[in-house]
Amino acid sequence: MQVLGLILVAGLKTLLCKGFALCLLLVLFWIKGRQLQFRSERWADFFLSFPERKAEYYAIWIYLIAAMFSSVMSYGILEAIGYRHSLEIAIILFVSGVAITAYRWQTKGKDYLRKRYQEIPKTILEEREKNESVS
Repeated sequence: MQVLGLILVAGLKTLLCKGFALCLLLVLFWIKGRQLQFRSERWADFFLSFPERKAEYYAIWIYLIAAMFSSVMSYGILEAIGYRHSLEIAIILFVSGVAITAYRWQTKGKDYLRKRYQEIPKTILEEREKNESVS
């Protein structure tokens, strides 16, 4: 029964981490959108000038913040359901989650992010060329 509870908490932690990361990303986009007055031309200029390396750093920090929040929530859940050593288990879940994510990041995640991010300027420039030829 204890093992099943740990598996459920680990799965919930994973979902919480993804949820927190998505919320954090949306909040950051909303803040930047307000700065850019939610104008598509300003967004396009922003993405054309935003360095790829900075996007990687943001992705890493968003994940780490989300992982910390989800681990704190996991600790609270473990405490609420009466697990002994809840803090140690939450730390193990955090460290193992970071290790797994770091491995995935190094093997395919970083390249995937770079590839997708490099498509943004191409798409923006193609759209601008299309709009200029129509005008």
